Amino acid sequence: MTGIKRKVIVAVIAMAFTFHLSPFTLRAQAPGTAPVKISTETQMMHGRKYYVHIVEKGQTVYSISKAYKVESYDAVTHVDIHFLHPGDTVWLPARGQFPADIETSSPSTPTTKEVVKPSQSNQNVQNNRSVQNTQATVKKTGKVIKMAVMMPLHLDQIDDISTTKFDIEQRGKKNYRQFEFIEFYEGIRMALDVLAEKGISVELNVADVSTNTPAAVEAAFASHNVAKSDFVVALLFREAFDKAAELARQAGVYIVNPMATRSEICVENNFMVKIQPSMESQIRVMLNNMKAERPNGHLYIIHGANASSEKPVLDELKRQLKERGDIKYTLFNWNQSGKLTSTLKATPGCNVLSIYDHKVDQMRVYVSNLLNRLSAFKNDSPRLYTISDWTRDYNDVDFAQLQLLGYHTFSSSWDMTNSVHVDFLKAFRDTYGSEPTSPLAATGYDLTMYIISGLNRRSSEFWNQPIESMPVLVHPMHFSRQQAGLENDQPQLFRMEQLHFIPAQ
Repeated sequence: MTGIKRKVIVAVIAMAFTFHLSPFTLRAQAPGTAPVKISTETQMMHGRKYYVHIVEKGQTVYSISKAYKVESYDAVTHVDIHFLHPGDTVWLPARGQFPADIETSSPSTPTTKEVVKPSQSNQNVQNNRSVQNTQATVKKTGKVIKMAVMMPLHLDQIDDISTTKFDIEQRGKKNYRQFEFIEFYEGIRMALDVLAEKGISVELNVADVSTNTPAAVEAAFASHNVAKSDFVVALLFREAFDKAAELARQAGVYIVNPMATRSEICVENNFMVKIQPSMESQIRVMLNNMKAERPNGHLYIIHGANASSEKPVLDELKRQLKERGDIKYTLFNWNQSGKLTSTLKATPGCNVLSIYDHKVDQMRVYVSNLLNRLSAFKNDSPRLYTISDWTRDYNDVDFAQLQLLGYHTFSSSWDMTNSVHVDFLKAFRDTYGSEPTSPLAATGYDLTMYIISGLNRRSSEFWNQPIESMPVLVHPMHFSRQQAGLENDQPQLFRMEQLHFIPAQ
């Protein structure tokens, strides 16, 4: 997103989404705002009646919404809420009769849910569908699927956001924490629009869990009907997520982790759904690719002394290599890096899989040194594989060196030769005005499309027999039982070509 557009969307987040809010005080208006006279003019939009209010000097979205006794996030505006001017129009849902003149009053309790439906008729509302909640109901016979999302949105810091020209130009010096996960929600909203067009009804609850503590998770879980959902998506940091997973298991609710790579979250929790592919499936796909592209290529596995993080990967590699027996391999300790070049020269046409893991600063030095050593081969250079995407992890990595080494990884980058990726980027741009800046947008879209489609088709049986991956997904997705929980077992391996990633065999 551009800086301006991102600030506008997040600035109206408290009134744009139907959030289940963690307890906080919303500063609704500055002291001394002008009284609000209720308009009698109405307009039908989305089959609903709205009061049409013309802004007067000193009025704010918050003061206007309170006067009409609606939530501020139900107000429809076509401009940045920070820059309302006399004469601008605000539309407020009509929910009853009012006296002719009303002074602003205390904010009421936020609504707790929305049933998502795409925009249909009014073009003005369509132009604002990225930030407006129409609370329309899809007419469909059958169960409404209840989806809860727990994520850090830092709504208590909304008033700190500035959209002044100076702050926009200096945005690199500001770090609004609300921006970190907004694209994830935007991806979810895109999927809900598509599902609604297919007649699938979804009741969405969003809980702001901005503090990485068990207490914050418990409060959100108890206050927002999370336990009554068909599933909950928890985009939380480790400590908060572990508590959410414990509460979900106790309540018998499936909990989805969009980003975790650690497989231990599936141990002894049969309500866990891990979106990131399992280590077992990633290694299987990688070894199959090595065998297909270089049938006789010797594999060198570069590791280090960080046993705690490397051991699970190394153990799984050894298990699969022993089981299949068709790939010769050598374990190479990076502590003996001076011998690397001579070792690799002994087996031309080899593959190198780096599982070395250390602190970030040390990793940057390691990556640079390894690429320099591997790129020194004049002919028949080794082919490099990594599980994590170095182009995302290290923004100063040398793409030319990676391409020379036929770099393979499980990237979440965009494949512009893939029509699904291109269509998603176009739809995102058409909806929100710019392309996504992180893979979280596609992750939110994919998991929402896949899980809700599965529940709609098979109800709760979906969890026992997940549906096949759908062609509309940006990245493949299918779940199988790994330990107790469910893990995605369809990773997509990419290789670098012409400085872009394309799907590998």
